[in-house]
Amino acid sequence: MKYRIHKSAVIILALTITLAACRKESEVSDIINPNSRTCKTFTQQFEAVWNGMSQGYVFWGRDTVDWDARYEQYKPVFEEFDARPASRPVSAEEYNAAYQGLFQGLLDHHLYGMFTVPRAKYEAIVRPGVNSYYHDMDPGSERREQLRVLKDRTDLVPNSYYAYDPEDYGSFSIPGMYCALIKLKTGKNVAYFRFTNFYLSVVHEVYSFIDHVETVQEPLRKFFGPRYWEGITSEGSYANDESVVGIIIDLRGNGGGSTADLVPFIGSLSQSSTLVGYTRVKDGFGRLDYSPWSKYVIGCPRLHLQEQKPIVVLADINSVSCAELATMLIKNLPNGTFIGERTYGAVGALWPDSEHQHDYLYSGCFGDYNYYQYGMDLYRYKETYPYYVYTSTYHMVDCNYDDIEGVGVKPDIEVKFDRHSLMNNHKDLQLNRAVDYLREVCIWNH
Repeated sequence: MKYRIHKSAVIILALTITLAACRKESEVSDIINPNSRTCKTFTQQFEAVWNGMSQGYVFWGRDTVDWDARYEQYKPVFEEFDARPASRPVSAEEYNAAYQGLFQGLLDHHLYGMFTVPRAKYEAIVRPGVNSYYHDMDPGSERREQLRVLKDRTDLVPNSYYAYDPEDYGSFSIPGMYCALIKLKTGKNVAYFRFTNFYLSVVHEVYSFIDHVETVQEPLRKFFGPRYWEGITSEGSYANDESVVGIIIDLRGNGGGSTADLVPFIGSLSQSSTLVGYTRVKDGFGRLDYSPWSKYVIGCPRLHLQEQKPIVVLADINSVSCAELATMLIKNLPNGTFIGERTYGAVGALWPDSEHQHDYLYSGCFGDYNYYQYGMDLYRYKETYPYYVYTSTYHMVDCNYDDIEGVGVKPDIEVKFDRHSLMNNHKDLQLNRAVDYLREVCIWNH
């Protein structure tokens, strides 16, 4: 549920870190580097976390949480934890409740906080971004049933379905990929492609120890052609086949990933670069210190869709992060239509792998990256109080400057997920609507 954005500019910061301007100067006593790993008390950990959020959270210009009031409310809680006698230790429930309360209601839907205590007695995990609407079944179960329904369609072109299910190889994972040709009554076809996350680029770099490399790459080769990592080839691809008059990109349940995938696999559906929206970052430690809005444009590679065929993107509440950017891109194309339901609402880009995020940017993830990577077992025999807060570096809006964070991308044609129809009647209403739409467009165009 995350995506990483490539570095386009690096802001060089002064070494001295100042606190957010929203608090009175008289209240500011100690300046705390949010990447500190030397907290020795509950209160020191709280102060470091609160200050890291105060100066580096990118949504203060929109968030309604009173962060100063949270300071006044929860600092005494953590001070009381430190004052406890050994005979009445702080419980895991109390510790977790304190951090849950501190972060409750914050807007960032990527936000993920990890906090622990010496000798790894217990850990608090916070995820304040909560959607009011969600499916009442596992997204993986949805996908598996949707794929079964797809394979059973009577209008599939024979022998056109290719699939590869997700696989985990420890240090990296290969996404699930599925493609097919769906026949229209007009005698033409629709090219369908689905994948589970935005790590398609890794497929081109699959290590030689995997003995079924060709099977892994087959869905990509069929849909995009033999040079799939560079975009859509003019020959040998479903997308550019002369029999294909429409395209469906199915991003339902797609958990996001790397923006490196956007140009070759989504930008190639266009004929030119596409404006997706606008982004801004913090340009100071004050909560409302922001850079000007900058255009967020996805380029079109040399290999791309030859004709401006109608394209439908299918997405749902389980489409997250980079999947939402891809949905926005296709929705913005003159030949693009978004069918389904609103997406998750987590589009603030991240640089999660920087353990010193605030050393060169004014916003984003902070804390002990080793703790995030390896967990609290690293600290089982240490006296420090590690923490890590995974939060957006960029604030993004759409082309109309409307916020997506916490809201999601809204469909052009709404078709909500229908569990009963899928699981009991074996009908995928969202996919059916996409095929019907392309059939209508194809008839209208001819």
